[in-house]
Amino acid sequence: MFGFHSRHRSLIPVKGLDLLDEKLKMRLEEEQMEVEMEYAPRSPRDNRNLTMVFLLFLAEGIMASSLSAQVGTLLPEAGGCLGVSSSFVQSLLDCAYFFGGTAGLGWGWVCDRMGRRKVALGGLLAMAVCCACMGLATGLAACAALRFVAGAVSSAVSVAALSMLADLTHGRNDRTKLVARLPLVTVCGSIGPLASRALQRVAQAGESEGLNRLPSMVPQIACAGLVLAIAVAEVCLLEETLPSYQPVVHTIDDHDCEKTAFLGETGDSLNISIIEALNDDAARPLPSQIGLLQMASAPSILILVTSFSLLSLQSSIFDVLLPHLGHTASHEAGLGISCAWLGPLLLAIKALAALRILHLVPSVVSCAGVLPMFRRISVVFPALYLIVLLMTFGSQIAGLDATASTAVFNTIAIFIKTTLSGAAQVLVLLLVLSSAPEASATGTLIGITSISGLFRAFAVCASGLSYYVSDEYSVMAVNAVSWAVLVAVALTGTLVTLKLREAPRVGADIPADCLAWEGMFDAESDDDEA
Repeated sequence: MFGFHSRHRSLIPVKGLDLLDEKLKMRLEEEQMEVEMEYAPRSPRDNRNLTMVFLLFLAEGIMASSLSAQVGTLLPEAGGCLGVSSSFVQSLLDCAYFFGGTAGLGWGWVCDRMGRRKVALGGLLAMAVCCACMGLATGLAACAALRFVAGAVSSAVSVAALSMLADLTHGRNDRTKLVARLPLVTVCGSIGPLASRALQRVAQAGESEGLNRLPSMVPQIACAGLVLAIAVAEVCLLEETLPSYQPVVHTIDDHDCEKTAFLGETGDSLNISIIEALNDDAARPLPSQIGLLQMASAPSILILVTSFSLLSLQSSIFDVLLPHLGHTASHEAGLGISCAWLGPLLLAIKALAALRILHLVPSVVSCAGVLPMFRRISVVFPALYLIVLLMTFGSQIAGLDATASTAVFNTIAIFIKTTLSGAAQVLVLLLVLSSAPEASATGTLIGITSISGLFRAFAVCASGLSYYVSDEYSVMAVNAVSWAVLVAVALTGTLVTLKLREAPRVGADIPADCLAWEGMFDAESDDDEA
């Protein structure tokens, strides 16, 4: 047998091997720096600031969930189940609140210029005043105007809180664990209105004439008291997290040649941890040169905002339709859940979903990453809506009414949707926080995402109008069209996520001359190698 031998020649030059070794060394150093940031102990000051930041989210949740008291004032005859009139009123008030939330577009820019603490404290005080004033409102126009103002000032609190959360977290795992707590904080904020309703029933039992004329006074005073208590705690304990620009004052010792050349210094004295370097660099950053229009016109930022808007759109549509679909019979494209059980059931589902998100998202992100996981969740939404729609049509074809099995299946579907929706919102927030090119532009980027409030306002307004004109059509037709819209919006969101990036690119998205470069690196181009 003949033996054939061949020689293989490496196409990589020796100089290229040296560059490859340097790149591998730099990558190992970056991984070591990231590990050091992940496991570095957090200072007591940062822990206190994080607690105050979560209290800001709690106040915003209390404010957002205080709507039910106003609906009871405008429509005293409204019961636990929403009718056409109460649904229309609630949709108008929700629309005003979400439309006011678009003011976060300006609050983010203010946070980067004036500081996060000032914006957060001003928003808290304005929220307390709005809660007190809403207790005095008795007309639809006054309630809608106050809800618009409440949305504007609460967006200041949420934008400032997210900006401070980005300032206080370093490393992907640490940030993921903290952001995953936000759904649970929101659920805790929704418990406040339940307590205020109990106070309202106690006050109405006293047969006070003033409370009979203003039935929402007690719940709104309770809301204002809670927000004001949080504001007092924030004034005392919250500290500013935005790094301030302080020019370095050079002394004579700084110009000593021997010290400048590091002569006479040992190698150990020059070694500092990455946390010390970050804290030292954060004390004197260069001012940001990125404008609001430059950030908003970046292609990757626009795709990220579009994806977040579509997610908010389908979540808002589902939240508005759920009270109607819930207690509607399954043969009318409803969920077949009893009206008496719908409210407590939704609260329990939100709490369980928040606890599930708290433990699920960090473990999944550490294994699969933020963007791949967000794309997978986006694929599940249209499939879930389509399965529920087919189940309802199947019950109609079979001629079955709302049975226990259908209600149990739909309850499980609501739990899955709530969990996936909350997890998707956490993942989008992680993408937003990681897309900020520098610390002094984080608030601007977070404020740009407030544009999604326009889509949420459109969703609740369109859903309310659809049920307002439902007398001309059958409930079956309105519910079927609503499910079809949900599937279409979810499919559109899935397609948009395919174009999504984890971070904007310098040059293609953000001009390089707008960034505050704080380091200088030596690099060789392809021309130099030739």
